[in-house]
Formats: sequence, structure tokens, C-alpha cells
Amino acid sequence: MNSFGGLVLAGGKGKRMGGCQKALLPFQGHTFLQHLEAAFSGFDELLLSSNDPALAAGTRFQVVMDEKPGQGPLEGLRAALSICKSDGLVVTTCDTPLFSSTLAQLLMEACQGCSAVACMDRKGRLHPLCGVYRKACVPVIEAALSEGIFRVQEVFQQAGGIIFPLAGTEIPDETLYNVNTQEEFAALTMKNP
Repeated sequence: MNSFGGLVLAGGKGKRMGGCQKALLPFQGHTFLQHLEAAFSGFDELLLSSNDPALAAGTRFQVVMDEKPGQGPLEGLRAALSICKSDGLVVTTCDTPLFSSTLAQLLMEACQGCSAVACMDRKGRLHPLCGVYRKACVPVIEAALSEGIFRVQEVFQQAGGIIFPLAGTEIPDETLYNVNTQEEFAALTMKNP
């Protein structure tokens, strides 16, 4: 078994998208979630952080629900790490349909000997929800949540995470593109018909 599982965070309300479930948006003949399932095709363990169990219907994903709803993606990450059978999880969000198996593999390789890895694009922007988190991060996440800290980037730093820069790889920054608005969705579908 792969020492890492895959986790897709899909707990948001999609407010900027008019309340739609972004994981089910259509893209190139499939849903965003189906694209992510394909990116994680080599993984034995696939988890989906969502409070809607029906979202995983027809996929290999096992739904993990937040124990304490309303605490954002950190609670989804904590809940998934707490129940996963793997040593850690390669993480992305449901609104990143261009995430690739190649990037997942590079992230796993980069996470040897550390507790967390997160992508940095060529503009120097950190993407803490595109990375790898090991089970060792659970106490750090729990402490942050108990203190009212909900910023993933802050927890990533507290966990001693290392940055994986896309610069120097063949992975394009577009792999990290996440869709938050109708305009971003239109731009994605226009650029990738």
C-alpha cells in the first residue's frame, strides 16, 4: 500500500459560485471530482472531506465528515488524518481540476523525512491546501483549532512544513488553478475546452 492516501477537501459552501457544489462542476466531460479521482488513480486510499455523503456517489472516495463543522478546511484535514490508514495524505481542494498525478508523485517524494509539504507557484504564492500532510500534524492542527486558529498556512508553518516550488519542475502553475467564481470557471473552460 502507498504510504500516502489522497484527500480532496470539499467542505466549502461555494458562496462565490452561487452556492453550487464545486466538486460537481462539469469540465471536459467529467466533474471536477472525477478529474481528481483520476489524478489519484494509483492510490489505495481516497478520502473526501465533505458533510454531504452523496457527493462521493459513483467514485472510489470515502467521505469523511467534520466532527466540528464550521472550522474550515483545517477541521476537514484533521478529521481525515485522524481516520486514514496511510502515514499521510496528499491533499488538494475540490476546485482544482487540473491537479495531476505527476504533481502528487513529486509531492510525496518531497515529503520524505518531514511532516508537511506545500506547493509554491512561480509568483511565490504558497498553496498550503495543495501538498502533503502526515499524521504527525494532527496534534498541531488540534492545538491550533483549540486556540481559534483556522489559517492553514499558519498550521503548515507550525508543523515545520517545507515548501515545494513549482519553479524548476515541468509542472505548470495552472495545475494549482482553483475555481472560486463563475468568471474563473468560465476562464478555465475557455482555456481548456
